[in-house]
Amino acid sequence: MSNAHIEEFERWSREVKKGAASLAILAVLERERSYGYDIVKKLEDWNVTFLAFEQGTVYPLLKRLEKRQLLSSTWSMDEPDKPKKYYTITEEGKAALKLMTQTWARLSDEMKSIIGGDAL
Repeated sequence: MSNAHIEEFERWSREVKKGAASLAILAVLERERSYGYDIVKKLEDWNVTFLAFEQGTVYPLLKRLEKRQLLSSTWSMDEPDKPKKYYTITEEGKAALKLMTQTWARLSDEMKSIIGGDAL
């Protein structure tokens, strides 16, 4: 028996996670500014298991979102031996989040209709 279905699921899963990661991070930062580890911890606390962010995944994404000016950052030296880089969502980030949220909701509704058979 072929493992084609597992390979296809894994490919699909990576693509979905990749697309959802930016949305999740922007949504977390819309609530309050945060640093990388704290974002991972918040998602864990909210029982987000499918995305299962790791710090090694979050930091490059934060850097990319900041480069695109969807986030801004500042360093906190509250603990001089452990400086933390805090990220804040920008107005551009809020606009992107709004579009992404609307699109995600629409896609989710459409997929529920297709999977549930309503669209057939």
